[in-house]
Amino acid sequence: MKLDYVEVCGFRGFRDKARIDFGGGFTVITGRNGVGKSTLCDAVEFAITGLIEKYAVEKAAKESLADYLWWRGAGEPEAHYVTAVFVNDEGKSFKITRTRESGADVSPEEIQAALCSGPAPEDALRQLTRTSIIRDEWIAALSLDLSETERFDLVRSALGALEGAEAAAKAKDVVTAADAAHARNEAAYENARTKLGERLTQQSEIQATLSRSGDVSAALEIVSAAVPNAPTDMVARLEAARNALADGRTGIARSAEAVEAGRTLLAGQQAFQAPDAVATRETAKAELEKAREAKDLALKAADAAETLLAREEDVDAVAASLAILVEHGERLGVHEDHCPLCAAHRTSAEFAAGVEAARRRISGLASGVEDARRRMAAADDAAREASAALALVERDVAAHQAEERALREAEETHAAFFARWKIDPRFLANPDELEAHVVAERDRLINLERALIVLEASQSVSRMASIEKTIEGLREEIDKLADVVSQSQAAATSARKIERAVKRVSAEIIDESLAQISPLLNELYQRLRPHADWRTIDYSIRGDVKRFLSLKVGDGLNPQFVFSSGQRRAAGLAFLLSVHLARAWTPWRALLLDDPVQHIDDFRALHLVEVLSALRLDRRQIICAVEDPALADLLCRRLVSTTVEPGRRYDIDLGPEGATSVLTAANVPPMPVGVLRRGPQVVGD
Repeated sequence: MKLDYVEVCGFRGFRDKARIDFGGGFTVITGRNGVGKSTLCDAVEFAITGLIEKYAVEKAAKESLADYLWWRGAGEPEAHYVTAVFVNDEGKSFKITRTRESGADVSPEEIQAALCSGPAPEDALRQLTRTSIIRDEWIAALSLDLSETERFDLVRSALGALEGAEAAAKAKDVVTAADAAHARNEAAYENARTKLGERLTQQSEIQATLSRSGDVSAALEIVSAAVPNAPTDMVARLEAARNALADGRTGIARSAEAVEAGRTLLAGQQAFQAPDAVATRETAKAELEKAREAKDLALKAADAAETLLAREEDVDAVAASLAILVEHGERLGVHEDHCPLCAAHRTSAEFAAGVEAARRRISGLASGVEDARRRMAAADDAAREASAALALVERDVAAHQAEERALREAEETHAAFFARWKIDPRFLANPDELEAHVVAERDRLINLERALIVLEASQSVSRMASIEKTIEGLREEIDKLADVVSQSQAAATSARKIERAVKRVSAEIIDESLAQISPLLNELYQRLRPHADWRTIDYSIRGDVKRFLSLKVGDGLNPQFVFSSGQRRAAGLAFLLSVHLARAWTPWRALLLDDPVQHIDDFRALHLVEVLSALRLDRRQIICAVEDPALADLLCRRLVSTTVEPGRRYDIDLGPEGATSVLTAANVPPMPVGVLRRGPQVVGD
């Protein structure tokens, strides 16, 4: 990706709209000091970052840099904006426009996505402009004049986000966070222990006060007697006493119920076991046996009468049949001296005597049925009376049995009540002793309640309860904090181990990555030749926590202190160009130099031109602003211009109202192929 053009209007010294189209190969801008050459570099930086970093002081005399970003001279520009357009190898362009009124039309994230690739460093856009724009006033300041740590940070940032390079800082952050967390946990733990010591001291003082108070001491003894196995701290002891009081009251109420039920049961038992009641039950049992025997006898007599009646009824049926036969025989009479019924030989007298005898027999048979029926009725009446008498006796016996069952059920219910409410079973059959026990227990609970009232009304006891509750909470908190402190200490120890390992690995990774600058730096240093005797420059890196990058020449000499200003700029150019070439995280291959040869003699300026020419062979876009027209001409000749990547030259100056304007703009054509070689003669030419 290269810089296509910059268009400014109302920006810095450019009042009127001006567009600078950059050559794909190089662009040389010339003009005297103060005509706006640096403003073009400012425009590129401002378009990318929204800042101009070369001004170390942003505010002075109640004014700021923002007051001088836009045109302040005579006349009014038609607009205030800066536009920078970038184009990649496929011809796709990316445009950034910043206006005074609304800022940039693209976000920093979009700019970074277009101009950066791969593992970019932190604050990538700022690092991009710092390593792409080399200004005369910053050549030494950003190289030899930097402190060793700042120089290391500059080189590391230029290389981008190296794998593992930032791990040490992150590990340090983890250690710092772990140490801070551990310190907070230890402080909280010590604070809790201090509070616990203070509360234990207060507890001892209040206990001494309680022992000197008679009423409170007696109340404490009553409570201790009521709940001998209660905890030692006051809050738990009073709570146990209150629970014992509530349980005691419930027990007394249930015991009172047991007293009444016991007395009722005892009265029932006594009535049931009274001699008259026992005699009555025995008599009823005896009468029950007699009634059962009488009923059995009556039922047997009824059965016999019923059998007799059946037999008599059978006889009566025979008598009825005989009466019919007699009646028919008498109506028919003797027929030829034979009986009409049995055909026997009978005389009339014999037949008449037989009929009379039959009539007598019929009369005898008929009289037995009525007698049998009277006996049957009498037997039934006797059986009913015996059954009724038995039912009366059975009812009396059943009533006695029901009374006994009710008494036994009452005894079982009474025993179950004792078991349910845990009443002493020795009072099961003795309600009077249970009542005496209830009275004594009621008195004890009254004393316990009074003791609790005394203790609860005591300010010292209230303070003791509060302090004991606080102590309990503090002990729980200390236990938790002790675990937390142990865990945080282990975490801090592990973090330090990890940090040491990461530092070692990170230092190795960074050293390996920075080693690629060494050949570039030495080659550029040798080409620019800052010093006649010291032909090479070396760098060294040291430090674990802080990293230092030092530059040495000759016998371990610091060039910052032995070089002249021109030599420092030449060495600084070598350093900054090596940093620029070492970047691997941006596709932007443009190098902008703002008057890089000031304070550098012509000899080293020529070497710089040769270095830039070599960079052009690497297809880098060179944009160089110089004051000397002759140097501009040299650059246009030495930098390579091709048909694909042409070169351009601009001459700029101030107009009559102090505004910058472009005087000339010309393309630098490629050098013809074979210009120094004469071709063969062709016949006919």
